[in-house]
Amino acid sequence: MVRLSIIAAALIIGTSPLAYAQSPGPEDICAAHQSNPSPRFARLRQLCKNWNASTKADQASWAASILALEQRLGAMDAQAKRPETFPAENINPPQAAAPNTSLKKQADQQKRKKQGSTKHAAKTRLKSPPETQPAITDFSGGEKPATPSLDLPALQDYIAQACDFEAHLWCKLKTANSLKNVAWPTNVEGEPLFRNPNTAIRAFSGATFDGQRLYFHGGGHSASYQNSVYALDLATLKWERLYDPDPLDDKGAFLNKHFGVPLEDACYFPTKEHAPAAGHTWGTPLLIDHQIHAWPTAWGCSKYATSYGPIVHSIFDLEKREWLARRPFKEEMVSISSASPIPGHALLLSVKQNPTLLEIDLETDAITRKIDQLPYQWGNHAIATLVGNTLVSLNNKDIYTTPITRDTFGPMVRAGAIPAHVDYDDALRYANGYFYLWDGSGNLYRTRDFKAWASFNDGSGPHGLKSLFNKFFYIPKLNVFLGLSNDQDIWLVRPPAETSKAQASLPDGFVCSDFIAGKECRNLQSLVKDGGTIDLPKGIYAQCALIKSPTILNGNGSIIQDMACRNKAALIINADSTIRDLGCRNIFVNDGNGACIRQQTKTLTLDHVTFENAQSGVLTNKDIHSLTVKNSRFQNLGGDCKVKCGRAHGIYYGTNGGTLTIQNSQFLSARHEGHLVKSGAAKLVIENSLFDEREGDGSRVIDAFNGGIISLDTVEIFAKNGDGNRDVIGFGYERRAPLPTHSITIKNSRIDCATGWLVHGKIDVEPKIINSPARNCRDVR
Repeated sequence: MVRLSIIAAALIIGTSPLAYAQSPGPEDICAAHQSNPSPRFARLRQLCKNWNASTKADQASWAASILALEQRLGAMDAQAKRPETFPAENINPPQAAAPNTSLKKQADQQKRKKQGSTKHAAKTRLKSPPETQPAITDFSGGEKPATPSLDLPALQDYIAQACDFEAHLWCKLKTANSLKNVAWPTNVEGEPLFRNPNTAIRAFSGATFDGQRLYFHGGGHSASYQNSVYALDLATLKWERLYDPDPLDDKGAFLNKHFGVPLEDACYFPTKEHAPAAGHTWGTPLLIDHQIHAWPTAWGCSKYATSYGPIVHSIFDLEKREWLARRPFKEEMVSISSASPIPGHALLLSVKQNPTLLEIDLETDAITRKIDQLPYQWGNHAIATLVGNTLVSLNNKDIYTTPITRDTFGPMVRAGAIPAHVDYDDALRYANGYFYLWDGSGNLYRTRDFKAWASFNDGSGPHGLKSLFNKFFYIPKLNVFLGLSNDQDIWLVRPPAETSKAQASLPDGFVCSDFIAGKECRNLQSLVKDGGTIDLPKGIYAQCALIKSPTILNGNGSIIQDMACRNKAALIINADSTIRDLGCRNIFVNDGNGACIRQQTKTLTLDHVTFENAQSGVLTNKDIHSLTVKNSRFQNLGGDCKVKCGRAHGIYYGTNGGTLTIQNSQFLSARHEGHLVKSGAAKLVIENSLFDEREGDGSRVIDAFNGGIISLDTVEIFAKNGDGNRDVIGFGYERRAPLPTHSITIKNSRIDCATGWLVHGKIDVEPKIINSPARNCRDVR
């Protein structure tokens, strides 16, 4: 059987069976790494578990995965031992190696040998994605230019006094002064309105870091016309203003001269020929040799104070504290920049319309090489950073790698998917052999290869920060990241070490965790595949599953998180089932409809479940007969305003008919204008339950979009003043289907409408209220 599985595996991955017959098979590979505790082989050990537990029909597939991963790890090890593709003095890692003159000589010889072909490198076009994905290599050098490890006494003292990273992942930073203390105090000449200086940080603007100070410049979209430059010094924890804003009264003369913009347009541009207007700096301005390079766009050049198209290369000298140059750059709409391995050059990634990667000379702005018609689409924004000899970029779904050599750009390939609720205005950094993603909330993600992500969130971090644009930097000497979206939200985070106590020990009572190397849980899909009564080993599962047969799933207190099957849900229920004693969290997908459970069958019962921090708790399809929820808690669920506010809800019973029953349960703190419960059921029954909106930013407590029969008995309701809608119960707003009977009965309950309507909608019904005091309700006296 093993022999056949090896041959089948070889056929699957396109390799000669004879070659594998003479090489170690899955059983040998698995035996070799069974006791190896290194997190590097965690994925391989999990594959081995799946292979051992699989049926004969599935064994060949698991064997192929094991062999392919073993080959990839071997290829990465081999690549790490190879000399780099260009001289080490140009890589500038934290501990740069001495120049390798022999390598330089070889590179020069290869360059002369290929001189004829490389003349056309700038015209290289990729018409379709490459079919193969070479191993991602050469990440050992760190970002370039590398962040120096400097003494930062004020920050070090603050961490020692105010941060307990043993107990909490995150720590909020309070500065010694305020940005308002150093901001330009009056209106700028020629500017119609005075703007808050923090718009230089948050208005689609990035930042750059020299190891001691973070530097900010930006604006646009009427947020700010000021072209001032601000810095936060981490050695003193003080804000500074490095450049005073220039008068803005040239009426667009610069843009007319260089781009043909009509002079009659109201362009708020500085009078000084070398000073830029405040505009979006997007992903990451570059800091090279004490100069900040930025390519701002979207400054004031219309009645909306916005302009797209022209790009101006602007240079700020940090030693002289003045703008040195402002040069037109006509060729591309550029949103993202990154360093180049070639001194004096920069990589620019245009993400509008025709995606293009190009390298320019920073002295002349001449394009030195270029790939246009890139095989992937970005939309309006992206993130990019150079790591080793590889440009790593991401859009709103995937991560791409592009190898960069002295002479050519390698092919851009898709390296993996990003976690679903990370967006392309978030943050990506590389440190100590890992890539880190931050989504503006308390979620921190870590990976080595973009295939498997570890997720960290202990609830101590920020919530819903936006417009990060890579304002997230690693501080080597203190082993912390610093991230922010504005001057009031500055956060420090120290990711757990591989061997930390938090990573090495299971929580009390748990027998497995997919986030602890060597203690991963069994394959969830294999556990539920046959249906029946299933006792789930108590664990933390970073997995998802489809239930295809009638099932009683006893979770025993397990938690499912971070993974959605088929871009839908953690559990997709396709057969009548009961789910008990299970937690679910952190389920997000790109269309905003991620759910802990997607009910696609006639009947489902949930008992003692806790669903939190996801887009939906339960989302049903249109063919449901009944959903029953008992003894459960639904918290911090609903929507995702990065996609569309109000798109998802705590429970979204999307059927036109049937019965939704809720007993002895709590629905708390809806998010992103979601309803605690949205239902099209013909009958909605709620008993002995609590509905409390006060700590969230949701909408209605109940949205009965078809009307129907609503029965509330022994229910406490606390609405929130100023949420998405002012009615507690929305009744028949959509009327997607006619229902035979409409009524609302409320008894033995307590209600606080928070100055809104108790019932409001497009179907007139007089609620029958029995022994149920209601206060602060517009329609109840």
